[in-house]
This record gives sequence, structure tokens and C-alpha cells, in this order.
Amino acid sequence: MACVALTSLMATIELEFLQPNPSRVPLDDGGFISMESLYEKVSSLQGFVQEKSGARGGTAIRNLEIQMRDFALDAEDRIEIQLSNFLLANNGEDQREAAQQLHRTLREEAENASELLEKSKEIDDEQVVNESEGALIPWLKHDSASEKSNVMVGRRRDRELIMHELFWGSMNRKVVSIVGMAGIGKTTLISSVYQDPDVASRFDVRRWVSMPGEYNNVRQLLHTLLWTLLPEVDDEIEKGIIPDDDDLAAEQVYKCLKGKRYLIVLDNLRNNQAWYDIRHCLPDDRKGSRIVITTTHLLRMGNDYTYSNSNIHHMTLLNSEESWALFCNNPFLKLKKHMAPPKFQEIRSQVVEICEGLPYSILVVAKRLSKCDNIRQEWKKVQKEIELLGVLDRRALTHTYNQLPQHLKVCFLYFGVFPKRSAIKVKQLIRLWTVEGFVKPLEHKGLENQAYEYLQELIDRSLILIDTPSSSGKIKSCRMHSALHSFCVREAQKDGIFCALNTLQLPRGSFGMFENSCRWLSLYTHKFDYYVLLRTNNPRSIFFFQKDNADEIYVSFKLLRVLAFVPSSFLQRMPARLQDLVFLRYLYVTEWFEGLDYVVSTNQNLQTLIVSNKESQVGTPTIHLPSTIWNSPQLQHLEFDKSYVIDPPSMDKDNMRTLSWVCSPHCRAGVYCRFPNIEKLKVFVFSSNNPIILDNLECLERLERLSISVSFGCVVILPEPFMFPSQLKKLRLNGTNLSERDLKAIEMLPQLEVLKLENAFHGKVWKVEEGFCELKFLLLESKMLEQWTNFGYDSFSCLEHLVLRRCYCLKNIPEDMENMLTLKSIELQRCGPSVITSAKCIQEYQRNECGSEFFELKIIGEESRPSDNE
Repeated sequence: MACVALTSLMATIELEFLQPNPSRVPLDDGGFISMESLYEKVSSLQGFVQEKSGARGGTAIRNLEIQMRDFALDAEDRIEIQLSNFLLANNGEDQREAAQQLHRTLREEAENASELLEKSKEIDDEQVVNESEGALIPWLKHDSASEKSNVMVGRRRDRELIMHELFWGSMNRKVVSIVGMAGIGKTTLISSVYQDPDVASRFDVRRWVSMPGEYNNVRQLLHTLLWTLLPEVDDEIEKGIIPDDDDLAAEQVYKCLKGKRYLIVLDNLRNNQAWYDIRHCLPDDRKGSRIVITTTHLLRMGNDYTYSNSNIHHMTLLNSEESWALFCNNPFLKLKKHMAPPKFQEIRSQVVEICEGLPYSILVVAKRLSKCDNIRQEWKKVQKEIELLGVLDRRALTHTYNQLPQHLKVCFLYFGVFPKRSAIKVKQLIRLWTVEGFVKPLEHKGLENQAYEYLQELIDRSLILIDTPSSSGKIKSCRMHSALHSFCVREAQKDGIFCALNTLQLPRGSFGMFENSCRWLSLYTHKFDYYVLLRTNNPRSIFFFQKDNADEIYVSFKLLRVLAFVPSSFLQRMPARLQDLVFLRYLYVTEWFEGLDYVVSTNQNLQTLIVSNKESQVGTPTIHLPSTIWNSPQLQHLEFDKSYVIDPPSMDKDNMRTLSWVCSPHCRAGVYCRFPNIEKLKVFVFSSNNPIILDNLECLERLERLSISVSFGCVVILPEPFMFPSQLKKLRLNGTNLSERDLKAIEMLPQLEVLKLENAFHGKVWKVEEGFCELKFLLLESKMLEQWTNFGYDSFSCLEHLVLRRCYCLKNIPEDMENMLTLKSIELQRCGPSVITSAKCIQEYQRNECGSEFFELKIIGEESRPSDNE
């Protein structure tokens, strides 16, 4: 409840007072001591919240968390208002008064934090009521799989894979984990397998245990396991008598299973510790025993050989056809003869869209509609309820949420600012988490790498879905399922930190009532408005996903940190108030305008600046931006689209990590040495009277991603010998005129994993001798290439994905790719018939000779020769 507010307050203190650079507001000894005391106490409060969060029955704890939340929000408001007054003061007297007030504020808030810490110490742990400490076996569902009646659609492949894991492979005891989000059909799948006659006849013992919502100790689990096994117990143990001693109970479980081939299903396992506690009492007699776990959380147990990745089965959402088939074939509608599938055709697309392939959602909708005669009227009610409340068990989701560490709770709630069912660019998400202060630095690990691990952990917990993988194997975009999004939004609103507004549904001029209602304000189109006003405070972040009526919105700028996807017209309406943006850390605008230079060049905290209009036309850049942009000391990510050009900086920019820009004709030799720590560089080269020299790129020792795009008719000169940065992992070249020597330099890059050559060289023959040893993804577009040969034994030894585009003249793909065991797919886009034939031969060889059952060949369009217009 208090995690977001406390995290935000700590981030503000860190950014404004604990940076290596001098603070923007001078603190005397007393002020510095108060600031350090406040930070230390807030950190202790954060630790208390992490330890006690979600304690059941802990009314005193929940009330204290509310007090902590209110304290943190008020403290941050007071501190930042005094900081703002100091920075915007017109004279020295006003500055002195603001500084004195800030010192008093720090001292008072440190005292308030001390009072809350004292209250936290008074909380008696006995007040935490643990409802599951009572009965030992309240959650046992003996052989519950036999009670399942849910229909299974579109899971034939999943079922085959699980059956294969049970019947084949090593005779050692094996753990098979079925992982997926809540409601995706994990239990239904394993229930179908569990009841299969072949499975029943294969195992001497089959037992099903439905796990509890909360796991408290090993005793519960041992007693439940023993209870399910009692029919198998020898006469030595009197049926119904279960020992209280944990070691004795574990010994009896072991004895029940010893020497037998058993199948144990642990349904809905949510805790690593539960598996760790019981695995020692499940014997491994090399008889082919299996333990199947269904879980939303990808459990990681170190180097435990029984839980290797090879035994993890990830459940996926149903596609549109499977979703509709499940809807039409579910038991609720089948029982009603008048509820024939044609009756629902008019709402088919809406049902498929709102359920997003989640079987549980589909069955909920079908059950509701089976009870009514007026389908259209009832559907409107169902649609509204799902959009507002979701369909998943709120108590289960709350438990899952409460189990998250504090830093993941904040990151999870932040997904609510994005519209439902939207794909979210990972790089944008990570930067936003960073500027909001959610990511804590670790030694030898950058903030963005740490943030990516946060995202991966949320994915492992099935709270976030991968939308699009990148060519390098990482995640390019992600999304949150709408069923979880509803929970996420309501949880954030409950804490009074988030407000989602649809300005299209608000009466003109009524926005003022919401402007101070939340920390995060998001404007996006949704079918039903949902907002909860619990307190009054100033917004810190505003997201413009909806442009309509945006110009009519009035909101305080004074404490804003994030302005994302903001229409430039919104800012242009109020130029006088741009000077209030003294705390801005992240700015994404659709286009540059006069007056924005002041915001950027004078802002001390700005880390990310993006100027990009998705609707802008590709062409010669027409707007020359002022070089004062480089004055922002904290700037790390600078991205411009192809409509802008800026002269290079006159000083070194050590903080820069990302640069996307149009290469200026005035670029001097060695300009890229101004960015010694840059990691991602994208260069656009447009028409110029003079050739543009790209030199000294090899000095960028930390550069991992490089993209160079040259427009038609431009001349780019690569010096001889041209050297690429040695740490490159991803390289994209478009329109460059590479020589054979340049190709050799690329070939020998030791860490290159992704290579995209789009009309990058004009030779007819490409000979690869001994390089590309780490390359995983290759995209090749060349209208002139006729022959491609590999001579080196280790060339492309790690290649997984090959994409050929517009290779009209290419005769064939190198034959030695048939033997590449790493190759997973070939994609052909408008290639000639000979290349298609070559690819099909590779596919056949991969499947028949190499056993690559999942090798994929995708063909998009076929061309024999380029047309005259190409």
C-alpha cells in the first residue's frame, strides 16, 4: 500500500541530494544531517512494509501502512515545493528563505518518520492472524482431477508434450513444470493427462494435491501428502494417524513411495520453498517417477537437476479460432439447445477481443450468456463488468501481488499507465522505471540491465507477457493481459496514486477536478472510465496516449518528472509555464517548437529526450536544432527522428548512452569520440553536397548497437582501414556501399549476434571464410547478390534465424547450413524460386536428418527477377 510513495520519496532524496554532483540547493550541516536521517528512516520504513505487507488479519499493520503512505506523499510534496521555490526564486533573499524552509521541512519530516518507526516497533506480531495455522489439511482435494469438467480446446500439442515427458526420457525421477498465467488452463491440461487410461496404467501410485493460496510451513504439505497416500500405507502405520513430527512424517511419505513408480501432481504451487521442503522425501528409484507442478511462477532452484529448463512447459494463450471454438463448445452452451453458436456470431469479434485468448475468461462469458435470452443486452453488462473488474480471482491475485518484493510491486503497478491490450516497448518502459526511481543500482550492473531483470522476473511470475521478441533474443515489446490490467489499475487507484482518464467522455472543462488527484495521470481511450479520488496531491507523471481534447487540459507543471508522448500543441499553449519544469527527467514530444530549448538546456535532471512524430514524412531534414540541447548535464538518451539535425557537442558527453540523430554535414572528424560511454548509436545520413565521413567509431569501446542508414544519392566515406567497435552485438547497415574489406571487418567482430545488411554492399559475390562465430540473427537484402559461399568450418556456427529479402539474383543458400543444429528458422521475403527451393531442401534435411521438428520456413511473396521499377 505504501510501497510506491516510499519508493518515490527515496528516489527524490537520492536524485536531489545524494548525487556525486553538488546539490542544487546548498545544505548546511544541520540540513545535511536531517536529510541523511530522513533517508535512513524512510529506508527502514520501506523494509518494514516489505516484511509485513499482505499480512492477513493485520488491521494495525494496514492502518500503519496508510499512515506511511500519507506521510511519504506529503513529505515529498513539501520537499519538492521548497526545492522548486528555491530554483525559481528571482533574488537571493527569496532563495535564502526557500533554503531555510527546506531545512525545516527535512528536519520535521525526519521527526515524523521517527514517530512512524516507533509505531512499527509497537506492532505485535501476534496481531497477524494466519488463517491457515488451524486445520492441518483444509486444502486437500484428494484425486480432485476426477472432478474437473472444463472442456479443453486447442491444447492437443500441449497434451502430447506433457504425455511425452511422463512416458519417455530418463528413468530418473523427473519434475515437469507447467507454467502460465492464472486462468490459462494449466489445471485443465494436466487433469486431462492425469485421467488418461494409459497414464493410470503406467504408474503404481497417482496422487493429486491442490496447493493452498499461502504456504506457511512444511508440516502442512507433508501431512497433506501423507494423507493422500494413506490408502497405500502398509499395516505398520495405522490409517488415519499422522505423526506431528516433521521428520517422521517425511520418513513415512518416503516409505509410502519407495520402490514404486509414482505420479504426484502439485496443482497451483506458488512458492519455491514448498518444493524445496518436500523434494527430499520423494524417492528416486530410477523407475520413471514423475512430479508435475502447475504454477504461475517460474520456480528457480539453483542447480537442482530435477528442475532443469528442459522440463518446463510454457502455456500460451489461445488464438482467435481456438478461442471461438472453446466458446462454442463449452458445457454451458451445449446444455442449452436454443443457444446455438450462430446466435453469437454478431458478438464473436468482441468476445475474442475482450477475452484475449484466456480460457477462463471465455468460459465466464459463456456461462453468463447461457443464462439469458437477450444476448445483446446481457453482453453489454458482461463487457462492462469484465472491463472494470476483470474475471480472475481477486483474492488470489492480491496474494500474488503481496508476495512481490517492494521494487517489483511498484514496477507492476506502473503498467496501469499504459492502455489495455497495448504493446509496450521495453526500452521505453525501462527508461521510465529508471527516471521514476524504481531501479536500485547494484555493483557492476547498469540501471537498465537491472531494470530488464525486474521485467524478466515479472514475466517469470506470469504477470507480464512477451509481445515481440527482438532479433537478439531479448524482449522487444511486452504487454499485460487485460484480466491483470484491471486488477493493476484498481490496486494503483486504491493507493491514490493513479488516475486513468478518457477525455472524450468528460464534459468540456471538467478536467480540473482530476488534476491533483494522483501521482500518475494517464490519458487513454477506454470504454468505461475508472478513477478513484482518495487524496489531493500534485501529479508527477503524465502520459498522453489520447490526443483528442488534449489541448483543453490544464494541469500543474510544477512537480512534473515525466511528460510522455505529449502533443507539442499542448506545451505550446502555455509557454510561460514551461519554466516550471525544473524537475523534468523524461520528455517525449511529437515535434520540436520554439521555447522547448529553454526547458531542455536549463533542466538539470533531464535524462531522456525524444522528439519523434510517427506521422512525419521521411525526407530531407528541415529543422536545425540548437546546440544548447547538449547543456543538460544528466542527459543519457537523446533520440530524434529524421526531421531534425543538430550540430555535434563541443564538449565530451560522458553520460550519453543512446544517440539517434541525423548526421550533420558539419560533423568534423572524430566527433564520435565525444561520446566515450555510448552504448546505442543510430545514424541517419541524408542528401548533402559534401561527402560525410564516418570515422573513429572504433573508439566507442562500450558501443553494443550501431545502425547506419544512408538515403539514396548520399555519399558516405569510410576511412581505410575502417574498424568497427569491437564490443558490437547488433549491427544494422542500410544503403552503405561496403567494400569486401569492410565485410571482412564485420565478419571478424568477436561478439556480433545480430547483423542486418540492407542493400549495404553492391558486390555479386559474398565469401565468408571464418567469421560470424557468435552470430544468431542474419538479415540480408541485396538485389545484386548472385553467389554466397561459406568456407570456414566455424562460420555461422551459432546462427538461429536467417532472413533473406529481395534476393532476386541469388542462386541458392549455402548448402552447409543444412547441418547447422542451431538453425531454427528461415524467412524469405520476395526471393526467387531457386532460393525457395534451396530453403525447402534445408528444411527437409533439418527435420529428417537433424531431428529439428520445430524448424520453421516462412515464405512471403515470390519473385523471379526484379521489375524495371525496382
